[in-house]
Amino acid sequence: MREIETDFIEKVINIMKDNELTEVTLEDDERSLYLRTSGFTPVINISEKSNTNIEEIVLTDDEKTIEEKSKLVPVISNMIGLFFSKPSPIENPFVQVGDRVKKGQQICIIETIKLMNKVVSEVSGTVKEICIEDGKPVEYGQVIMYIEQD
Repeated sequence: MREIETDFIEKVINIMKDNELTEVTLEDDERSLYLRTSGFTPVINISEKSNTNIEEIVLTDDEKTIEEKSKLVPVISNMIGLFFSKPSPIENPFVQVGDRVKKGQQICIIETIKLMNKVVSEVSGTVKEICIEDGKPVEYGQVIMYIEQD
């Protein structure tokens, strides 16, 4: 069995994180790669197609990263639609990474069935990450951004 390179696995994990995918299966003639996330901890199964042996690798974040993530408050979409970071294509975004926000401040729009729905921050703090590109689809329960609460 040809080994799957660690760099390749890391790239797939980053794609999963960036797109908030919970599982991915990749197959070729010789092997299959199945990745499933459990929270922020990916669980990887690599198996030879002709063999039922499964090598399981569990990747965990270091303690510092986990501690930093525990301070972040996720802004979660409560509807399906399109994410818009700006009130119009020619205006500036409501918020950008590094901006301070106040509780109740509008931080984006989700368009659903031609209706523009305001999304407001539930906490005061600093925007640490915006997880969706402007104009891209957002699903119910998907993380839109992370805010570090004051």
